[in-house]
Amino acid sequence: MCRRPGHDRLRLRSSRHSLPCPGPTRPPHRTPSPTESPDTTPTPPGPSVHQVPLTGSNGIKVLADGTAVKGDATYPIPGGIKAGRTLAIAINCEGPGRLTVQVRSGGVSFLLRCEKDKVLPAMNEIQMPRTHATGSLRFTADPDVTWSFTIGWDPNPPERR
Repeated sequence: MCRRPGHDRLRLRSSRHSLPCPGPTRPPHRTPSPTESPDTTPTPPGPSVHQVPLTGSNGIKVLADGTAVKGDATYPIPGGIKAGRTLAIAINCEGPGRLTVQVRSGGVSFLLRCEKDKVLPAMNEIQMPRTHATGSLRFTADPDVTWSFTIGWDPNPPERR
């Protein structure tokens, strides 16, 4: 199922199954206005909780994403967790409060402090220490926090220091 109460648009992707959601999830292609030349790239809009954070340009294979989410939610990681792979988690959050992200079966969590009337983007890449047949991402949000996210495997993670 694609829609849940309190969730604007949710999608899961895997190599076997796809759960499409009605309507576009990315902004449609824009035709330049008469004052713009076709060679001019318009300034992209800032981060929004009503759009998924951008990760596809980094070669990240998107596994799940969601927009305009409020409250707590859990999303499965299709295919489970693979040792040595890097899970990329991109988040936009807005509203006074905190958003905690926990990678279940991965033993990792992190906290984001969100602000009123300001969308804060965050990107976290975590190298998975162990393989688990199943895995999920658990979000715990304060009541006034709205957020969007994208998760995926990064084929070209940054070097560890």
